Amino acid sequence: MGELDRYVIRYGQDDENLTEEVVVTNAQAQAEMSYAISGLDNGIWYFTIQVQDTSGLISEPSDVVSKSVQS
Repeated sequence: MGELDRYVIRYGQDDENLTEEVVVTNAQAQAEMSYAISGLDNGIWYFTIQVQDTSGLISEPSDVVSKSVQS
């Protein structure tokens, strides 16, 4: 891949249907970034991430990871 442009984080409560999306721009400056998603309901949430370069090429999604949220 060329120069990093953005990260695309997809998430949801169904690992086969990640319906929510966050796009983090300026990926080159945040190569070791972290990102917190707030407002999640209780339950198990699934996440995947992709990287897009400045030419518009996007990586395959990462393996799905999960996190249990409890208030």
